[in-house]
Amino acid sequence: MTSRKPRIEKKLHTRYQADFLFECSQDPSWADKLQKLEDGQALESAVEGVPEDFTAQFPETESLLLNYCIERVELADVPRNAACWWQLEEGTQFFLCYPAQFPQAALYLAVDFDDH
Repeated sequence: MTSRKPRIEKKLHTRYQADFLFECSQDPSWADKLQKLEDGQALESAVEGVPEDFTAQFPETESLLLNYCIERVELADVPRNAACWWQLEEGTQFFLCYPAQFPQAALYLAVDFDDH
């Protein structure tokens, strides 16, 4: 962890969080790992690394030491305000992404891996 204040650390993590989550859903290696997750299991970017396209798009993040967790969750665990617009297909899987240090800063994503 760097010596940044927690407020600044959280701001940096949340700035790139949606892009990180999106790139993970598009990256073949990450998509494979996500599909294999069981409910409640998590992947952590400090262990798994980050998608190459994310680093290519946001090279400044390499020095920021961002660390995200992605968990598979059930639709029932997704707050209504986070999921009311999703078009659901039979194979849709649901994920929760948050900075490892700030789990309250969660984003949700629905992915239909059959479209990949």
